[in-house]
Amino acid sequence: MDKLLKNVTKVYRWAALVFLLVLFLSVFIQIIMRNVFHAGSIQLEELARISLVSLVFLMIPALSAEQKHIIVDIVLIYLPEQIKRWFLVVSDLLMGLFGLYVLWAISTIMQRNWSVRTPALGLPNAVFYLPVILGILAMTIISFIRFWTTMTRWKEGV
Repeated sequence: MDKLLKNVTKVYRWAALVFLLVLFLSVFIQIIMRNVFHAGSIQLEELARISLVSLVFLMIPALSAEQKHIIVDIVLIYLPEQIKRWFLVVSDLLMGLFGLYVLWAISTIMQRNWSVRTPALGLPNAVFYLPVILGILAMTIISFIRFWTTMTRWKEGV
């Protein structure tokens, strides 16, 4: 299971890297166009926005799987090991439940707006939200897998 998660997060990292390069290039070209040619491009601006959103949401699962996401651990560092484990288990469970809620919210929004197009590039919302959905879905699955793995290790006494 760990190997599968690593492979999935590797794919997400590569996709995020592509969006990072697109973000860099679109912003770089925008800077040149505005400063040299005194003209901007709304299409490049929207492409940069889509790339940034995609980059962020595609990196969430990879960072969550490696526990490198933002963690406020000021309380955890002073707790005994047993209580700390429970906090981490509850945290994984809450992340999974939050992911389910966000996926439900997106599906509710998309029922009415899936074919609405973005202003500049004319992309349907279904395409715009795809990286968001994939990122949240993978984060949710990873959170539940980590929750399940931790609980089964406790039952085995590890």
